[in-house]
Amino acid sequence: MSSIKRLKISIKKLGLALTVLLSFLLVFGCIIVFLSNSFVSFVFTIIIPTLLVLNLIFGVYWLFRKKKIFLLSFCGVLLYFICFDSFYQFNTSVTSDFSSTSLKLDTLSILSYNTNGFKHDIDVNDFDDSIKDTNDPIVNFIKNKNTDVFCIQEFSAIKYKYFNDYPYWYKTNIFTKNKSVMAIFSKYPFIDKGYINFPNSHNGAMFVDLTFNKEVIRIYNLHLESFRVPVKLYDFSETRIYNSLTSRITKAEKIRKEQVSIIMNHINEFKGKVIISGDFNSTQFSSVYNILKDSKKDTFIEAGSGLGTTYKLFNYPLRLDYILVDDSFEILSHQNFDLKISDHEPILATFKIK
Repeated sequence: MSSIKRLKISIKKLGLALTVLLSFLLVFGCIIVFLSNSFVSFVFTIIIPTLLVLNLIFGVYWLFRKKKIFLLSFCGVLLYFICFDSFYQFNTSVTSDFSSTSLKLDTLSILSYNTNGFKHDIDVNDFDDSIKDTNDPIVNFIKNKNTDVFCIQEFSAIKYKYFNDYPYWYKTNIFTKNKSVMAIFSKYPFIDKGYINFPNSHNGAMFVDLTFNKEVIRIYNLHLESFRVPVKLYDFSETRIYNSLTSRITKAEKIRKEQVSIIMNHINEFKGKVIISGDFNSTQFSSVYNILKDSKKDTFIEAGSGLGTTYKLFNYPLRLDYILVDDSFEILSHQNFDLKISDHEPILATFKIK
């Protein structure tokens, strides 16, 4: 047997082995993310999109080769779409200019942004916003978008004075020890508001009730448990560092699940229309996201386009920030941004009551 023929046989065997392995990993990942809150399940919530793409590539390859093993790859792909929405969207919704006076009165726009405490070293002149009345590009961006409501995670309490166009605002207590500051600003008056404490956590949640088109709407601003992993812990050269990383991630996964339980109990006590926004610190493949989404609609899934990236982990795109709405809302648009000011990117959605 010639060496070229042996090489071809080896490549074919390798391809078959990879097909089996990738199919198994995708199926296992689709199941484990719902059954476990561990480091392993966390890893799969990140790599599931990559596994899906690889299974599609191998499945199509074997289909063209007329090999029945393509069914193995397609079974994994089928399970993915049974469990999850597509991570890439092709919607072509028309975005709105919220500074326009022609904005329809029955449309509500909301922006959500983890601003990292407005900590940055960005030059305001690097941005082409029409409004540049401060030296802070985050403030200018928010003012330029001119949404009806905006929700901030990791707020800087001294920045409230720049948002005079929003007469109604509520922020968490800056004197609460070891708690991240959050805020909601609105052009509509509040009829109720409150803070939801997460025990033994730096993070928290808040809500406001407002009247819009004679309907009472509750808007939640969530900041679920962060990983709080120092950069040095990404050095896997020592077993001690690896163990510390995995333990922190596992702990954060479990805490987020407990926080979601608190939020869901709070939501279930309210009988009106609900909008959930914020930084979930979880991908759309996590049990945390799927519990919160429940029967709600994800504005990115309904009206977004592309990957919807709001955070990058070593340049690997992740979607950690969301706006979820009841089925009683018609989603008109969803926008993602690539500002590179905070560690997260903002998201903006518009909708109206059906």
